[in-house]
Amino acid sequence: MQPQVVSSFSLATWLFFIAFAMIVVGMLLMTVGSLPGSNGGFNGGAVILIGPIPIILGTGPFSLVLIALAAVLTVIALGFFLFLRRKVQR
Repeated sequence: MQPQVVSSFSLATWLFFIAFAMIVVGMLLMTVGSLPGSNGGFNGGAVILIGPIPIILGTGPFSLVLIALAAVLTVIALGFFLFLRRKVQR
């Protein structure tokens, strides 16, 4: 029987580390994209939730795809939040 490895970090700490790493990777990708010799084009999409009211923004030829991706990720994040909230309340 193999011993189980128990992490000393909580789930919230791991989520923080993952989110921080994603922010750093995004900043690095933006820096590389702005270097001379790169395409220089910009595509972007965002969904900002202020309470129950979504604000949808986008620019560039692929903005519709990026807005759809942002909306899907927003729904997944809200579902994950509600799932964890229900789990904590029990």
